[in-house]
Amino acid sequence: MAIRAKFLFLVCLLFATEPVMAEEKDYSKEERAILNRSVNEVINTLKQEMKEQFGLRCNGCGGSMPYDIQEIDVNFLYCHQVSIEEARELEIRATERFVEIINAHEAIRPYLRDYPWDHNRARIMIAFRDKHGEDYPEGVRLILQAHEKMYFFGPEKFPNDIDHMKEEPYAEAKQIVNSTPSCLKPIVIKPIEKKKKWFGLF
Repeated sequence: MAIRAKFLFLVCLLFATEPVMAEEKDYSKEERAILNRSVNEVINTLKQEMKEQFGLRCNGCGGSMPYDIQEIDVNFLYCHQVSIEEARELEIRATERFVEIINAHEAIRPYLRDYPWDHNRARIMIAFRDKHGEDYPEGVRLILQAHEKMYFFGPEKFPNDIDHMKEEPYAEAKQIVNSTPSCLKPIVIKPIEKKKKWFGLF
């Protein structure tokens, strides 16, 4: 329990919002509805694409929107044991695609803290667990990016060890992904089994 609390505290520090408070904006009820709808639309687009392309399942989303849209967070679950290289590529692909989706969404633009949007405000976190929700004994357990860095976390090995196994500059991680062949395994989609017909009646 202590390790979980320590880990969540670290994640909160990494995701800490910027210190300068945004100027309060007096949006109308209609504008606030557009803001909320737009956020849902960009998140849903990302969720669908990541599921179809990489098999990522969204298991949470949120953000920081006190007056305008400061950041949008989307958390994914990937039920495969992965290497650092695979985790890096998934994080970069999801984050960069999210940036593209947000910048292409015209209705959301007036409500963004910054435009064009960039990876610093598109927060993607991916956890790697088996179908029972358990961490894999090897490989990367969690990956996220914050403050221009990528953070990789490995399996818990000791009672008080969050096993922060690696960090690297986001720009460096992006350059590696964009300059090397993909290391991700293709998604295997199982065909839908047709129900057996009985005597041609069903």
